Order: sequence, then C-alpha cells, then structure tokens
Amino acid sequence: MTHTPGPWQIGGELISQEGSNLELASVWSKWAKRPRSPGLVEADANARLIAAAPELLELAKLWRACLNTNYLPATMESEYGAFIDSTLTKATGSR
Repeated sequence: MTHTPGPWQIGGELISQEGSNLELASVWSKWAKRPRSPGLVEADANARLIAAAPELLELAKLWRACLNTNYLPATMESEYGAFIDSTLTKATGSR
C-alpha cells in the first residue's frame, strides 16, 4: 500500500496534493459547532505537519539508508542540508 505522492500543500483548512484537486485531509480550528477542536495556532501547526508528511517520510528513509550502511556522509550539510531545512520549515513553520 502506498500513500498519495507528495508534495502536499495547505490551502486554508484543507491539505491537498500539490497541483491537483485531490483533498487528503482537513484541519479544523475551534468554532461554535466544533467545541473540542484545537485553537487556530495548533490547527495551523497540525496542517503544516500533515502537509510535510511525504517529505518527512523520505527524510526518514534517507537516514535509515545511511544507518543501514553504517555510512553517515561527512558532507551531510551540503548533500542533505537544504532538504532537511526545507522539510523542517514546512513541518514547523520555522527552522
């Protein structure tokens, strides 16, 4: 079983596949009809984390490959640094 390919994007409360109309998830913030929903700040953080899921999965696979070969490249920052930074920014909203 595979997941919907990334990248995923945030559009308001919806997370969708980038470049398509495929809706993957929605993140609700607190309002009258949903009293147990998270506040807006927490809902935004949840949306960022969900949207970054494909990149986080790929990052975990890259790290696993390094660990499986007992090889952690000396040039980690130049090889993977930009990918790590952009994924963390997407997941958290900051680096």
